[in-house]
Amino acid sequence: MTEAKQTIFVNIAAYRDRDCRNTIHDLFAKARWPERVFIGICWQYLSPDDDDCQPIAERAAQCRMISVPVAEGQGVCWARREVQKLWRGEDYVLQIDSHMRFVEHWDEKCLAMLKACPSEKPVLSNYPAAFTPPDQIDSHVVSVIHANGFDQDGLLKQGSVGLMPEKMGEIPQAAYFCAGGFVFGPSGWITELPYDPYLYFIGEEITLAIRLFTHGWDIFVPTDVLAYHDYNNRPDRPRHWNDRKDWTRLNERSVRRVRHLLAMEPSSDPEVLRDIDQYGLGDRRSLSDYQALTEIDFQARTIRGLTTAELDSQAPPEQKRERCRDAFSLIWRQNSWGAEETRSGTGSTLAATSGLRPQLTELLRFLGVRRITDAGCGDLNWMAEVSVDLDFYLGVDVVPDLITDLQQRFAGRANHFFAVRDIALDDLPRADLILCRDVMTHLPAAEINAALARFKASGSAYLIATHFAGQENRDIGIGEWRPVDLTAKPFELPPPYISILEQSGAGKALGVWRLD
Repeated sequence: MTEAKQTIFVNIAAYRDRDCRNTIHDLFAKARWPERVFIGICWQYLSPDDDDCQPIAERAAQCRMISVPVAEGQGVCWARREVQKLWRGEDYVLQIDSHMRFVEHWDEKCLAMLKACPSEKPVLSNYPAAFTPPDQIDSHVVSVIHANGFDQDGLLKQGSVGLMPEKMGEIPQAAYFCAGGFVFGPSGWITELPYDPYLYFIGEEITLAIRLFTHGWDIFVPTDVLAYHDYNNRPDRPRHWNDRKDWTRLNERSVRRVRHLLAMEPSSDPEVLRDIDQYGLGDRRSLSDYQALTEIDFQARTIRGLTTAELDSQAPPEQKRERCRDAFSLIWRQNSWGAEETRSGTGSTLAATSGLRPQLTELLRFLGVRRITDAGCGDLNWMAEVSVDLDFYLGVDVVPDLITDLQQRFAGRANHFFAVRDIALDDLPRADLILCRDVMTHLPAAEINAALARFKASGSAYLIATHFAGQENRDIGIGEWRPVDLTAKPFELPPPYISILEQSGAGKALGVWRLD
């Protein structure tokens, strides 16, 4: 069969995404053989809000769509499985997200790269390069995915490095990780291992990679950029967890299912194990083989024998910066802390800070503070009321998209400034006071000590930071959480000059220290 006769089925899970129509348009417009491309869509909508953004506007005969009200959706993996049911025997399957753009003749290039893979059962997969709608290309690098530690639920986190295409060589290189938003291969990959609809979101990619591996499929990194993805947060593109109150239940079941699949924590719960044989691992290669090749021990939660905290502490500075940015950017994008009002978490709601705000305002007045650096500012949900009358407020955070959002939202406040900074690696300006609330509880001990040194070196007068007196200082990976006693080892600050008690039962307080 010639390349011009080979058909491609494109799997798109679209959740209330107004850019989906543009994605489909670009998919057809950039194809070498658009007449050989067929699209399946699971369109999840909220009426009447989304009645004006139906995704199909052209080549309707080549598009198949399932329309699902938001109340019936079960998450992205469920949606991808629903789309697979629309496959009609096309030779190849491309799985993508609903906010993407493509290179010229992407179909021809995908087929050529796949043919060059040294495997009988190859798939191409990696994170697409970045773009900003409508068509601004932000990067043209090829991402190579790697293991990046374990999250607080014990599930593997993935990171990536971007390489220029000229460094990739002519033959796609083998990989052991994949991206849910770009997978291309012969259609056998969806018939042999149909997508698991009982997974919610986290754990989708590592379980897919291991299922591919154990069914005898080999993953390869494309040699050049094939597609672009919009990684920006957009208020007009809500997520499933923004609309569904029961998303935590779906996510908890999913986490337990991933743990069972990867032999981390066997389950006997019928809901967790539903249809597990249909969506389980294969028998061509074993999970032990995968762990040996990748040096990952899922049960011990180690990579190359190191825990996430050890990986974070031993990484060189630029890798530390990247790991921290990736961890908190993922939390920001997914609203992982689950607060509807603020992505900074439930402790940053107006209700949770109702007692803190007047006390902090009075404390700043008592200390004569007019210039503040907010180290790990979050989305300013509660602090905006306290900072409004200051002479100078600088909010710093490691998440670039968050800083861009703050710069736009607070453009009218002449006394407010925002910058991307890693508080453990970057210098901070002199201020009357550095505020670091609910930040160091998410950092490994080495990063906390580095941040404290940066705070002191800034020449600022005071530090106000979250402090749990009498708590044990166990170590964690970046983005996890535990209480921190700043007066105990390995930090050993003196007792705070002043304390504002936030939660009496938990012992949470804001401590004040003189940085001199």
